[in-house]
Amino acid sequence: MKLDRLLLPLSLVAAASGAFAQGADDCTGATPISGAGPHAFDNTGASDSGITPSCGYIALDVWFAWTAATTGPHILQSCGNASNDTKVAVYDGSCSGAELGCNDDACGFQSRVSFDAVAGRTYIIQFGSWSVASAGAGAFTITVDAPVFNPANGSYYRLVNANLDWISARNAAAASSWQGTPGHLATITSQAELDFILQNVTPGRPWIGLFHNTASPSYSEPSGGWEWVTGEPVTFTNWAPGEPNNISGSGGPEDYCEMFGNGRWNDAELNHVFTNQYLIEYSNVGIGTNYCTANNNSTGRTGKIAGAGSASVASNNLTLEASDLPNNAFGFFLTSMTQGFTQNPGGSSGNLCLGGAIGRYVGPGQVKNSGATGEFALLLNLTQTPTPSGFVSVLAGQTRNYQAWYRDAVSGSATSNFTNGLSVTFN
Repeated sequence: MKLDRLLLPLSLVAAASGAFAQGADDCTGATPISGAGPHAFDNTGASDSGITPSCGYIALDVWFAWTAATTGPHILQSCGNASNDTKVAVYDGSCSGAELGCNDDACGFQSRVSFDAVAGRTYIIQFGSWSVASAGAGAFTITVDAPVFNPANGSYYRLVNANLDWISARNAAAASSWQGTPGHLATITSQAELDFILQNVTPGRPWIGLFHNTASPSYSEPSGGWEWVTGEPVTFTNWAPGEPNNISGSGGPEDYCEMFGNGRWNDAELNHVFTNQYLIEYSNVGIGTNYCTANNNSTGRTGKIAGAGSASVASNNLTLEASDLPNNAFGFFLTSMTQGFTQNPGGSSGNLCLGGAIGRYVGPGQVKNSGATGEFALLLNLTQTPTPSGFVSVLAGQTRNYQAWYRDAVSGSATSNFTNGLSVTFN
């Protein structure tokens, strides 16, 4: 009796933690989970639900309901955490929700699927096996799938594992976003850009943003009329030997471009069974998050601050940009580890959105003039960040806040104003 009383609370704690969750046999009773995991599964003896996703029948499926803590792209995978032949699908919100991704063999016989999540929203996971004979136990993880940044061109790249045709991949790329910037299938316009992708993304066989425009005046088979989805000129190509050739195993026209793992390109039909990834590029991504409210200036607009380049400390490539300012106005940028709010400090017409120890970028070349465009910008040196007591280096994991101060004449009187604030978390 005493032993039973000791074991019962321990079993309840284990069940509540989710660490021993094996998955529900029915979608409507999906096991609640959260966090990165690893989340244990065991589909031995499970029954088939009869729900078949786009990548085909999933045998002996078990179900989980995962709640996201972070907004952005995520990756679910059993790679290295299972010994059986797994298969997985993810649905939006409910058992009847839209399919967000499906995968069979991304890493040997294990599965990996990418999908976009919104913090606080629940996603349904269908996890099972390729066949009844391959049932078993293991675990999967769900982590933020952050894209990699290329400081040479300011673009981010994200490789998505999904069995989609080219048009569906194009639409999925356009529907995704990173830091508020929509994506597109990657447009690879130089050998340097291709080298960066091969070194940092490690593609298998993804779709890229090149397609054969059969309505183009320059269209001809097999090499005339190829265009990028963004409309950029096609000045660089990396076709595999003998490609493009418009020779399809299915007999359909080969009007869409995939990339091999070695970086070479191949023209393929719309539903090319061997293409199981797509490569997203996020161009001209804004850095950081705006906060605080700016007051109107003498132009009738509110001054704005934005970040461009990279939040990577190692890249040291963050530029601050102030816009919607009066023409020919002098100004400079401010920074602090602390946010704040002070109305009309020192008789200013604006709001100071910083608190704590505030540093000023007023060194040589750092005091700016908005000129005829009403804008100015400054490339920061993250190893020389001003504070009232001297310069410091920004560290990975830190969050700094920025704002621009500028001269502003209101009702004929010389005064000053501020932009809104910008918060940047560095990596």
